[in-house]
Amino acid sequence: MIEGIGVDVVNIERIGKLSDAVKQRLFHPQELKEASSLAGGVQSEFLAGRFAAKEAVGKALGTGLKGISLQEIWVEKQADGSPRLCFSGRAKALMGTRTAMLSISHDQPVAVAMVVLQGGGDGSL
Repeated sequence: MIEGIGVDVVNIERIGKLSDAVKQRLFHPQELKEASSLAGGVQSEFLAGRFAAKEAVGKALGTGLKGISLQEIWVEKQADGSPRLCFSGRAKALMGTRTAMLSISHDQPVAVAMVVLQGGGDGSL
């Protein structure tokens, strides 16, 4: 059963203009490491997609991201190249046993992410 749907759109250029200090607050260390291995323009596109995914999670939960560190939500690339959402801390508690499905797309000047939450909505608020 679908428990929630969230969509977010992020301006790629805006993410590219963020300072390193802000990026360290918004992104998980693994995301920053992966981004640093990419060419300059692609880094911003990559991080914009990750930021959109985090925002889409908050919308799918129906709670927004209040009380959740953005570093508690991150995206890993699976062996087949598809993105997988990962959670820790309060974000993981709010997710409960739900499964999160994620799609990310980029088309200058924006990145978009969609999250669908399924089943097991036993996360505590």
